[in-house]
Amino acid sequence: MILITGATGSNGKELIRQLTAMGQRVRALVRKPAEAAKLDSSNVEVAAGDFELPETLEAALQGVEKAFLLTPVAEPFVQWQTEFIEGAKRARIKHLVKFSGMGANLSCPSELLRLHAETDNLLRRSGVPFTILQPNSFYQNMLSSADTIRAQGVLYWPLGNASQSTVDIRDIAAVGATVLASSGHEGKTYLITGPEALTGQQIAEKLSSVLDRGIRHVNVPISAAAEGMRKSGMPDWDVRLISDLLAYFATGAAATVTDTVPSLLGRRATSFEQFANDYRGVFMNQ
Repeated sequence: MILITGATGSNGKELIRQLTAMGQRVRALVRKPAEAAKLDSSNVEVAAGDFELPETLEAALQGVEKAFLLTPVAEPFVQWQTEFIEGAKRARIKHLVKFSGMGANLSCPSELLRLHAETDNLLRRSGVPFTILQPNSFYQNMLSSADTIRAQGVLYWPLGNASQSTVDIRDIAAVGATVLASSGHEGKTYLITGPEALTGQQIAEKLSSVLDRGIRHVNVPISAAAEGMRKSGMPDWDVRLISDLLAYFATGAAATVTDTVPSLLGRRATSFEQFANDYRGVFMNQ
């Protein structure tokens, strides 16, 4: 049995879909049982649990051999991850796979990546057999720009001319499923990227080709992006962390391309063109 936290988020749902397709037994941790309706597969055991209530995590870990740790980005991030790792150790979990971020380092300018590094190191010292996944940002984050791409033909981009090796969530999940369903990955850290690093201008050009219409790239200051986040109702702590992360990306620090996907999956990482084709309807006026 594999316990999946973050089960109703984009990465968790895709991981569950791929694991169940492989015939793996999965238990999904959800805050409320009604949230289980968001899961694509009916072949999933549901456990009600909340990172704010550590005792519910203890119950969810019972009878589990492996677990996947993915928590929301929120102020109690380190506390939540620490309590889960400690609970996994008490439950004698045989393999804990942690979702982190590429660039996680205690000296990183990005606070979020420093928090990931802190909890990555905690897991490494815990004695629990582990694998750490450190993906770059996701293609699917661009879906939040679909409205302006559809209505205005404009991609607003806050990273200047920096390139970034963003990756498809489906590839991240495929790596996670492979790691959870097979042996030999314990003690390893995998950096997961797409097949190339692209600038905002290059992304706009590729969208133009796929959508068969002109998509224009417009650089926006990170301060303007932050103001948009605030207006959407995002908490100030989250706005600060994401702005901080965008500033880090804008230095070009996230342009590294790794061979993790081809090495583990035996195929090329999903290209941005393929992602855009698969989500073409989202970006087009129907």
